Amino acid sequence: MTTPRQRSFTGTQARLLLRRARTAALGTANLDPAGPYVSLANIATDAQGHPVIFISKLAWHTRNILARPQGSLMVSEIPASGDALTGPRITIMGQFEPLPAGEIAERYAHHHPAARGYLDFPDFSFWRLVPQKIHAVAGFGRIETMEPDEVFLPENTVAAVMASTNGAILHMNRDHADAVALYAERLLGGEPGNWQITTIDPDGAHLQCNDKVLRLAFEQPAERADDLRQAFVALAQKARSLM
Repeated sequence: MTTPRQRSFTGTQARLLLRRARTAALGTANLDPAGPYVSLANIATDAQGHPVIFISKLAWHTRNILARPQGSLMVSEIPASGDALTGPRITIMGQFEPLPAGEIAERYAHHHPAARGYLDFPDFSFWRLVPQKIHAVAGFGRIETMEPDEVFLPENTVAAVMASTNGAILHMNRDHADAVALYAERLLGGEPGNWQITTIDPDGAHLQCNDKVLRLAFEQPAERADDLRQAFVALAQKARSLM
C-alpha cells in the first residue's frame, strides 16, 4: 500500500483560498483573433467549493465560453509588501457549465452585494467551472498539481451540512449577535457595526455589515449539522480569548 505524499500546499488550503477570493483572472479560448484571452471576473464558490462566475453576454469571455467551454480561473493573495510572486495562487482548469440562478444567486449576492443591482438582467448568467486539474503555487519550492477530489468537498458531505444552514444563520443572528460581532471585529479585523452572517458552507461563513463582506473560516470542515454549532462555539471562545 502506497502512502500518499505529504503536500507542501494541501487541497484544503487551495479550497480555502478559493473561498476567500473575490476576483479571479479568467482564461478562455478567444474566437477572433484566435488565442488565449484573459479577463477579470468576480468569483464566488458553491457549497462544494467550485468557483462560480456571473457574466454578461456582451463580454468576450462569455462569447468564448458559449463557443468553447474549456477555461481556467486563477486566484491569488498578494502580500502587503515585497514580491507579489511570494503570495499563494491557484489555477483551476476545466470546463464551464451553466448554473441555474436559483441554485446560486443569493449566495453570490451575499459575496458580492453590488451584484443585486443586476441579478435580474437577462443578458447575465451564472457559470460554474467544473475542475479537471488544479495547479497551486504557494512560494519557493511549494508547487503542487492536484486532482479535483483532493481539493473539493464530496457532494454527500456537503448536502448533510447545507440542509441545516438556514436555521443556523437565523439562530446565530437572532440569538448570538454578540458572538457574530466578535468574529468580525476580533478575528477578522472588521470595524464595529451590525454584523450579520449571510451564508454558511462546510468551510465557514460570510459576514456582512453594509457593503463590507468578510470570510470566517472554520478550524476544520463541517461534515454534519452539529459540527456547525461546535465550530461557532470554538470560534467564539477564540475571539473572547483575544479581548
